[in-house]
Amino acid sequence: SYGGWLFGLALALAALALAGPSWQRLPDISFKARDARVLVLDLSRSMLAEDLKPNRLTRARYRLSDLLRNTREGQIGLVAYAGDAYVVTPLTSDTNTVANLLPALRPDVVPVAGSRADRGLELAADLLRRSGQGGGEILLVTDSIEGAAIARAESLSSDGIVTSVLAVGTPGGAPISSGGGFV
Repeated sequence: SYGGWLFGLALALAALALAGPSWQRLPDISFKARDARVLVLDLSRSMLAEDLKPNRLTRARYRLSDLLRNTREGQIGLVAYAGDAYVVTPLTSDTNTVANLLPALRPDVVPVAGSRADRGLELAADLLRRSGQGGGEILLVTDSIEGAAIARAESLSSDGIVTSVLAVGTPGGAPISSGGGFV
């Protein structure tokens, strides 16, 4: 009958109204990269050795620039260290900002001389933990590594943080220029 059909239509419209249909498109996050990588750059004086031309630090910067240029997704952070560690950039998806800061990094811009890779690794791990992504990768760029840094890298692996090392230099090494002489 006509009344039953009208009642059914009214019931369907009421159910549709109560469901609260939305005509908006929600953002799709299923394919968003959640990778996080922190670059940890050694700024100790030994990075000025010229066994790689023009020097180890410049060659490391070239490699990091290439890596940043080829990074398409995820977040990148930058930590520099010598006797202590410093955040240069927190995690960001803007690789151009990180790349533009690389040329300014030199041993004379860090206030504490030395080579404490363990402190650089700890600061990088702290950045990754604060991102809330649960894990990540650290790329340590250095010309030497001591026992404390190796132990720190091993302990970070239990937290889901992978540490890779980009070694800079040659096995023979080279003297480090210091004003009028060499160190």
